[in-house]
Amino acid sequence: MNKALQLGRKITALLGDLFLMYLGLFLTLIIRYSKLPNVENWHNHWTTLSGLFIVWLFIFYAFGLYQKQSSKQKLDLIRAFLPAIGLCLIIGIAYFYLLAPSTNITPKTSLLILTLIFGILFLIFSFILSKVFSNSKFYRRVLLIGYHPLLQEILPANGQKRFEFIFKGLVNNERVENWPNDIRIYSLDQLEAVIRQEKIDLLIISPNLANENTTALFKIMPLKVSFVTLTNFYEWVFKKIPLNIVDRTWFLDNLTEGDKKIFETIKRFIDILLSLIGLIIASPIMLLVACAIALNSKGEIIFKQVRLGLGGQEFSLYKFRTMFQNAEKNGAEWAKVNDPRITGVGKFLRKTRLDEIPQLLNILKGKMSFVGPRPERPEFVTDLTQKIPFYQERLLVKPGLTGWAQILGPAYGGSVEESLNKLQYDLYYIKHRNIFLDFAVIIKTLSIVTKMLGR
Repeated sequence: MNKALQLGRKITALLGDLFLMYLGLFLTLIIRYSKLPNVENWHNHWTTLSGLFIVWLFIFYAFGLYQKQSSKQKLDLIRAFLPAIGLCLIIGIAYFYLLAPSTNITPKTSLLILTLIFGILFLIFSFILSKVFSNSKFYRRVLLIGYHPLLQEILPANGQKRFEFIFKGLVNNERVENWPNDIRIYSLDQLEAVIRQEKIDLLIISPNLANENTTALFKIMPLKVSFVTLTNFYEWVFKKIPLNIVDRTWFLDNLTEGDKKIFETIKRFIDILLSLIGLIIASPIMLLVACAIALNSKGEIIFKQVRLGLGGQEFSLYKFRTMFQNAEKNGAEWAKVNDPRITGVGKFLRKTRLDEIPQLLNILKGKMSFVGPRPERPEFVTDLTQKIPFYQERLLVKPGLTGWAQILGPAYGGSVEESLNKLQYDLYYIKHRNIFLDFAVIIKTLSIVTKMLGR
């Protein structure tokens, strides 16, 4: 599906859900009062609930429901929907009984009926939307120009179906070994005929395509097909940068920091404001967490460790201790799944991300931001810089409490391979970072916290 259609689907889903919320409210009032709502009653309800509806949309986004709507697996949508609608109901209750005591309405039964009706309408609408947009007419017909091993990762044949290939063909003068059998291979002199016959509208160009071969591409420009480099296509599909096919020129062209000054100023203001509010709200929770840690195991309540920040500058990172005392008596170790060094209370703190609360102090001091690459230890950075090209480029921005790599990549860089994977996500964030991307990361993080998926 091309970008315009993807955007159209998302806008349709968003506006459709908003309409269904108001339709659900209208039906709720009819059920609740056994008659059509009068103008005053309708006005009081829709003006009061509009703010809550916006919050519900953000919750649905955070739980990935708009991504699940495009999936053919209905169970995936239902599994994500149930906790999301439950959270919507809880927030609805808090909205009326804590945040909006001065409203003209006090829905009790109505809120429950509204949540139920909207939930049913949402699922029906989502299934219809998935059926409509899964039609092959909405997807682009793709042809690959020139071979590169990275293509094996993109193609659905490798089990990572992230893009719908309506037509799978490769223009290459030599047959590639171990290439999937369902890929048709053509030569450059067949290019124009293939485009016309198969109605191709998107060509993916491999970076190792010889210069002399580009002459054939210029000849087909009158056919009004779109061209995209393999680098940009991979970035669009996987939301990360393919490090094995970019060079220094790519970094100079894409990681320019001069046009980010206004964004960084706004971001710093938001960091200060939210960290202050967060510290005030979290104060009682911090006291309870401190008591739980003290009762569970011996050692300091607050864990302090040296990390690298913006430009490679060292700073002290503060977190609630989640491991046993002297957990690294044998030297620095990678974090791992089911790490035996983590205490009982520590497991809960990590799952809920409550261990991260003291990092609000780092944000307030300007050593960190709410969104950015994960702050790493100096010894790990030194080691990974020698093993992974361009690893130090992640130090171009402040590290974050959460980040693009944290929500999409592996939980920790528990190996060189995982660190490479996380770096690709970090570079994507550095290239595309803006207020809206930061907001999306924060919303997604809230979803992880509510699902207790931290590690």
